[in-house]
Amino acid sequence: MDKLFDLNIEQVLENWSISDALREIIANALDEQILSNTKPIEIFKKDEIWHIRDYGRGIQYFHFTQNENDEKIKSENLIGKFGVGLKDSLAVLFRHNCKVVIESKFNHVETVMAKKAGFDIQTLHAEFKSPTDDAMNGTDFAIQGILDKDMEDAKHRFLVFNQLMRLESTRYGEVYACEKEQIPSVYINGVKVAEEMNFMFNYNITSMNAQIRKALNRERSNVGRTAYSDTVKKILKSCKKDDVLLPLVDDLQNRMKGKNKDETAWVDVATHAAETLNENGNVVFMTPLQRAELTAQQVEILEQSGKKLVMVTDDVYEKIRNNVETFDDVYNDYKDSFQYKYVNYQDLTPAEQNVFDLRNKITDYLKSAYKTCSNIRVSENIRIGILGGSTDGVHEGNTIIIKRSVLSDAKRFCGVLAHELCHHQHDHEDNTRDFENDLTDMLGFSIYNIITKY
Repeated sequence: MDKLFDLNIEQVLENWSISDALREIIANALDEQILSNTKPIEIFKKDEIWHIRDYGRGIQYFHFTQNENDEKIKSENLIGKFGVGLKDSLAVLFRHNCKVVIESKFNHVETVMAKKAGFDIQTLHAEFKSPTDDAMNGTDFAIQGILDKDMEDAKHRFLVFNQLMRLESTRYGEVYACEKEQIPSVYINGVKVAEEMNFMFNYNITSMNAQIRKALNRERSNVGRTAYSDTVKKILKSCKKDDVLLPLVDDLQNRMKGKNKDETAWVDVATHAAETLNENGNVVFMTPLQRAELTAQQVEILEQSGKKLVMVTDDVYEKIRNNVETFDDVYNDYKDSFQYKYVNYQDLTPAEQNVFDLRNKITDYLKSAYKTCSNIRVSENIRIGILGGSTDGVHEGNTIIIKRSVLSDAKRFCGVLAHELCHHQHDHEDNTRDFENDLTDMLGFSIYNIITKY
């Protein structure tokens, strides 16, 4: 015997489209799939009628009430909490002249206008009839009169129907890749709630807090960023994989140009990405000013290290400098691992020996005013100083090391040795005022002695 169930809808949602109505039916089907642990839902078109089919427990009359659903409230991975979505969707479809037939093993249901009990007005009712198949598994919504684009638009609002590449899962949610032609989106438990034009990734929030629950409206769309931004930050700060961290760190360099994505504008996210990538990868961090001040020799050290240079803003650098590899670390590693290839005097060519022998005349000339260095050696290679300077010689402790190639030019050898003897005086670094003073003093001493004896 047919029974009418008053849907008690006081007003039809004028701003809801057909796609909004279909979204609610799909959401209910997906929730039922999860709750009943049954096979995936199906959405298909047959004989010009679209079907949304789940294989759960089957819809019954009490699913049309407006009370809270305890089962859904207790489940953290579902969106639907109330019975209003189903009723609203039926009302919207009816308003758009779309016929809906609902089948389960319990009932065959259609929507009709009928007199409201006790009143002389017509309202929308669900008409319950005997089931067509009492052995049927799940529920089938057959909807006639909708366009294909309406269904595609509705499906597009669910993560499960968008072929996105998942990059990483965390306790707070998931990060998905975003192709260039796509608009990045934020999902909550697989349902799209917002689009973010300047996000780098798509996000699916799976751990809802009170702020998100409060902001989640009936439409599940256009949810403000303030509701989910903290959770998106928590997702990113929980990520450990390079698939997420590398794009974030690469984008840090766009902050100087004002062209970065919104995620890297969050300093705590940028800091986490830099520090975590530092643990995982072969990178070194600098500010643009630090990079601009590198000498050619320092650039050579950096290139020899094989490390990826990542430039970050000053505020990020100040937060991470003690927890990531900087150029000082690169240089110390270089210095510790460097091995000289010393050349014995007897292995020099006669011409090289003649030039190298000039060291005795130079040190003898300077000994009246300056410390002399008795340990002067020749090497095939030379270590580059952290402040750059000449790459033809270095002063280390009580030793001066001259690059072998310098011995091909006697004048060049004299200049390099004098330069390193200046370092030997007070161990001042290149490009400092103190070293310049030492160099000027030695130059003055030499010229004065030359011109007074000329």
